[in-house]
Amino acid sequence: MEYRDMDNKYSYAYLGLAVIMVLLFIQFIIGIFINLYVSFPPLNSISHIAPAAFPSNYITVMFHMMLGFLILIVSFIMLLLSIKIQNSKLVLSSGISFIFVIIAGVSGFLFLFNEYNLYSLIMAVSFIIIVMSEFYYLYTLKLITVSSSKN
Repeated sequence: MEYRDMDNKYSYAYLGLAVIMVLLFIQFIIGIFINLYVSFPPLNSISHIAPAAFPSNYITVMFHMMLGFLILIVSFIMLLLSIKIQNSKLVLSSGISFIFVIIAGVSGFLFLFNEYNLYSLIMAVSFIIIVMSEFYYLYTLKLITVSSSKN
């Protein structure tokens, strides 16, 4: 029975990886769109207060934010799953991903208020670190499953 539980943990980990990679891809494309085509009103503008004055493409920004929260939830679940699998490399990799999802989210929030390019750069670098971390997670998971199938 314990072997079956371990297989389920691994299949959930693979599923979580697939989900987070698809979400990250969509998030990155939408983020590029926002960076190129959405301009935010200045903070001292009345349109920053009045939702009716927001451009219609703010829906894209809202979708981007909601997708970010979904990525945060999935990355947290991946961290918990890694702890359950009890592999320090998986925990480290998923922990790094989770931390950089938070960093990217905070940078995105700050970007809304002043559109500093630095925040956009931090989001892009965070994306790269998250993707690299997820590929390392996949590599480690593959090693674990191959070695456990030989035993």
